[in-house]
Amino acid sequence: MRRDRSGEIQMDREISELHRVFIDGESCAVHACRVSALPFNVWWQGRQRPLEQTEEASFVAFPFSGDAEMRVCVKKPFQNAVVRPLSANVRVRKENGCAVFTIARAGQYVLETDGEHNALHIFADRAENFAKYGEPTLVFGAGEHRVGKIELKSHDRVFMHRDAIVHGSFYAKGATDIRIFGNGIVDGGWETRKSMHCYENYTNGCAKFYECTDITLDGVVFRDSAIWVVNLFDCEDVSLKNIKLVGHYKYNTDGVDIVNSRRVIISDCFIRSFDDAITLKGILQYKDKCVEDIRVENTICWCGWGRTLEIGLETVAPAYRRISFTDCDLIHNSAVALDIQAGDFAEISDVTFENVRVEYQSDSLPEVIHNPPEKQYDGFGKRHVPMLFCAENSEYFINDENYFWYDDLLKKERKGRAGSLKNVSLIGVRAVGDAGGDLPALRVQFKAPFTGEEILVSDLVVFGKKVGKEDCNVEGTHAHLLRFI
Repeated sequence: MRRDRSGEIQMDREISELHRVFIDGESCAVHACRVSALPFNVWWQGRQRPLEQTEEASFVAFPFSGDAEMRVCVKKPFQNAVVRPLSANVRVRKENGCAVFTIARAGQYVLETDGEHNALHIFADRAENFAKYGEPTLVFGAGEHRVGKIELKSHDRVFMHRDAIVHGSFYAKGATDIRIFGNGIVDGGWETRKSMHCYENYTNGCAKFYECTDITLDGVVFRDSAIWVVNLFDCEDVSLKNIKLVGHYKYNTDGVDIVNSRRVIISDCFIRSFDDAITLKGILQYKDKCVEDIRVENTICWCGWGRTLEIGLETVAPAYRRISFTDCDLIHNSAVALDIQAGDFAEISDVTFENVRVEYQSDSLPEVIHNPPEKQYDGFGKRHVPMLFCAENSEYFINDENYFWYDDLLKKERKGRAGSLKNVSLIGVRAVGDAGGDLPALRVQFKAPFTGEEILVSDLVVFGKKVGKEDCNVEGTHAHLLRFI
């Protein structure tokens, strides 16, 4: 590991030494990545996270054609092993210091040995007919490509070979009909963050689109972003399909941020982020644009800090509506798993969390946000149970001297306006795993003049038991809005 002149951490090697992987007896390349080791954060202060707060992890990606026997030889001796998501029901056995198991279907998995640290991420890619996207206008073949910021235009087609590593990021503004596909790696480690927040194009992350329509990202791995990883600002008709986000540890590395956008589908994806995994935002620049018709399906999330599936905190928009999170596995969570933070005046309605499985671990660490250079993390040994669901309306400000003008505009825009929440449902949500004997909380709390209506909770199961309001951990001034059936 080394640092460039800006102080950014750079990977010295592509191949990980943590794991050796054999698939049906054949050796497989194991890629190195760097992830957060602790839920330790700070408001942006012009510096990146210290290396001591991170750790190495690994990932493999391979074409899946049928049952695959995985033999993983782990550098560090281990006693226990588990494959997540737990819903995949993958059984692991230990043989001669290796973890051995069979993957029966395409998808994304994580092997953990003696806890979450130094995990192996497994991406078993189903066969895809990428020819359906047409002739590529830009091809990245096998090997490394150092390209920096790539500005795309309408009708561009970008193909990435499975063995391609592209040190760069994709960017477009006002474009339509763009396809980025293949199973290669987009590595954002080349880029240095330049600003407090992530709205502008000073820093781009791995993919950033402004005011674009008809965009598809399919199959690609995104690694080591400088800010939010995949950014959609005022976009329409977007499909994120089987993309994998892994190796993100820097401050504010949200996974996917959907900002004042419409008709977005996230399906069959894997998102491991340091900050919020999937978040739906509204900001002043697009204050007249709604956030609507958003679907997240069959997606696995690992949130290292903050909220896993989130509406807000910024909700500057006329309305949020027709939003669904369905059949997802949240394998690690931090503050809150299912979250609505109505920080502004949007009318939020028709939000559904359905058949979402939220995994708990008894050794989860609490978040600590005050993190000056001299401070050490002090959460070790403390109990923490991530909240299962939260709905509240904490007001949002940037609170930075360079953006006081933005906060002043927010105050003016909010004057005389109030947000609302209605038609929210939790259907078939499952809390699984082990929280050390504690029950995760459901919290509802609003401050006037914001208004909230009844929140339906149907068929909620917590650690194998269907629960109602009387035997569930509910809290907040408006917990009475939770209606259990």
